[in-house]
Amino acid sequence: MIKRVSSGVSTAESGSPLIGTLRGSARPARLATVVVEELATRIVAGTLPQGSVLPTEAVLCDEFGFSRTVLREGLKLLEERGLVRVEQGRGTTVQARELWNLLDPTVLRIALEHDPDMRLLDDLINVRGLLESDMARVAAARLTEDELAVLKLNIEAMKAAMGDYPEFRRLDQAFHAQVMSASGNEIGRTIVRAIHQHAGWTPSLNSPGAEESLARTVAGHEAVFAALSVRDGDLAALRIAEHIGSAWAERRAR
Repeated sequence: MIKRVSSGVSTAESGSPLIGTLRGSARPARLATVVVEELATRIVAGTLPQGSVLPTEAVLCDEFGFSRTVLREGLKLLEERGLVRVEQGRGTTVQARELWNLLDPTVLRIALEHDPDMRLLDDLINVRGLLESDMARVAAARLTEDELAVLKLNIEAMKAAMGDYPEFRRLDQAFHAQVMSASGNEIGRTIVRAIHQHAGWTPSLNSPGAEESLARTVAGHEAVFAALSVRDGDLAALRIAEHIGSAWAERRAR
């Protein structure tokens, strides 16, 4: 029985009219995402633990109500994400967590949904802090006077937007994005962007907090800006790491 689907396709019981509708109206690649979502969720949640062998293709086809073509496409996508290993004649085996591609959007989202103690979020914030710290160190020597002026205007706009949290958060992210952009580190920016996009839905990262908390965010940006404006890369790196770490500690405690 299909009990849960998180990809935008409605939850359904196997053999329901919905499955019949999907068979006739959706492309195999789209249907394969249903397989990926459901089996990935079982793997991440531990229902299918490391080393376990998935049911046979015939059993899974019967459960999902999909063709072997769709099922095999879904298993292929799971294998590409490191969740399973498909071996001819031996079946499909669940891989160890350390082999999962946790930067894949689907895997990361599902893993965050099953992160009750927020250990994964802690790891993400630590990675973000390390990357942004290094990028701020480089950016201190590369930011132009015009770019510094934009950062200063951004801070003033944040002060004026404390009553409009969506705008405040947009400005907050824009500040960090400009510093990262000035570093020229495309890989670092991509990883941090993935963290923002796929972890930002969590209440701990997306709630506005009290005005005092927003004021501390502004103060953190001002401290980073002060270091950048005098081209002190080491100080900028230290301050942005402190800013990210203290903001997360405050949000985590909510």
